[in-house]
Amino acid sequence: MRTRILLLPCLALAACSDIIETDLSGFGVVLLTPADGYETNSNVVTFKWEAVPHATEYHLQIARPNFDQPVQFVADTVFANAGIQFPLQPGSYVWRVQARNGNSATNYYQRALTVVPASSLDDLLPVLTAPAANAVTAAEPVTFHWQALAGADDYRFELRNNDPTGALVQAQITATTQMSMTGLTEGIYAWGVQGHNSTSSSLFSYRTFRIDRTAPTAPLLVTPAANATIPNTTLTFQWQSGTDTGALVDSLFVTDVNTVTIRALAPTGTTHTDSLGPGTFHWYVRSTDAAGNGTGATPRTLTVQP
Repeated sequence: MRTRILLLPCLALAACSDIIETDLSGFGVVLLTPADGYETNSNVVTFKWEAVPHATEYHLQIARPNFDQPVQFVADTVFANAGIQFPLQPGSYVWRVQARNGNSATNYYQRALTVVPASSLDDLLPVLTAPAANAVTAAEPVTFHWQALAGADDYRFELRNNDPTGALVQAQITATTQMSMTGLTEGIYAWGVQGHNSTSSSLFSYRTFRIDRTAPTAPLLVTPAANATIPNTTLTFQWQSGTDTGALVDSLFVTDVNTVTIRALAPTGTTHTDSLGPGTFHWYVRSTDAAGNGTGATPRTLTVQP
């Protein structure tokens, strides 16, 4: 196994250190499933491979009919997991995977795959599109979308509390590929779709999501103090985030006396160091949750001396 050493420039008053990252060019990607030449009538195919030591991500490509003269790239995506489920229409495909880290990559490893038309809905799986899996939303109404399933005449839509085995909230048959619901209270739900025709039914596809319409509490501004006057030098904004049931993103806003925004950023952490120059300014912080609910602190005035 070879290693590459990346040397980063030294920062002032900081110690230098070498970052050693494993070179993946000597590794291979062991593809697990589907087997080479595999034929299936399923509309959703599970691709799996063995995790590669020291890899941080994988590049999956799926093309039809081949990579030498591709008519279509069905997938060209990078993600962290050693496997993914992907919907495919009937046809001949090739797929390949490359493992990567920040410094190197393996070769691509490739297999062929054929999806044949299904004679019934029995082994098919509806492809849900929105809301995304584990989404958090404040929308009203909540609108659900899924892809049309070949051979299906209509669909059974289900909404359940908490998970796919939870209490049934709503069930409805529809010939369309979307459903909207109003009046849903805050909480966790699972929504599912099953395709039907006169002779067969598909499997159920389910996703969970959470409705959150409660805004976080306002952040607490710490420094500079309200109506502070400070010299024209660097200053540090500091605050405490609002509180909420989930993760929050804090945004710092600074405006001049004419309410023109001169800073609008989302710092990492709860401090930000800046230099504004002379003048009078207003600043505040807004905490926003995953559903987009947000609350801003009462702005403070700040004067920077000439």
